[in-house]
Amino acid sequence: MTIPKTKKVYKTYSKTYKQNCFNAWYSRGKPGLGSFVKEMDEDEYGRTPSHAIVVNWRHEDSWDVHADDLDAKAEAIVDDELVNHRVLMLKQMASKGKELQKMGIEWIRENKFDTSSSAVSAIFKGAELERTSRGISERLVKMLKMSDETLLLEAQKLLEKASDSGEIIDMEVTEEEVE
Repeated sequence: MTIPKTKKVYKTYSKTYKQNCFNAWYSRGKPGLGSFVKEMDEDEYGRTPSHAIVVNWRHEDSWDVHADDLDAKAEAIVDDELVNHRVLMLKQMASKGKELQKMGIEWIRENKFDTSSSAVSAIFKGAELERTSRGISERLVKMLKMSDETLLLEAQKLLEKASDSGEIIDMEVTEEEVE
């Protein structure tokens, strides 16, 4: 008597596998599904989904929308890092300006008031550098802490001020849907 061979049939792919497929697709730069399906890893049962199945997942699981959300988050993080880098640079410039002032004052104290204008110039240039750098970095930090509504109000004030003074502002108006 022979024992009939049975074949296991797995009808669906696990959520974890589908998520891993999305992650692989996104991390590879969102390639076309034709080439992506050929490179996909097998699931825990040794299966690889067909092109049609992956197209269906992309639609049903909103891969493109999810990818756009992740892209927006990545861009926001990069923007924050750029702003933080700029704030740090401006703080360093303010510190250098203060250091220049100190050097100029020390030189004047040690050498009294002779004809050396470089020490006096260092004091004034250092004070100016510190003042402008510190002011800019403080404004940037303040802007980072503002809500969207407050930022819009500030932008509106600046636009009105520019309009009142006759300045021309070159910009492009776009309309975005708000959820």
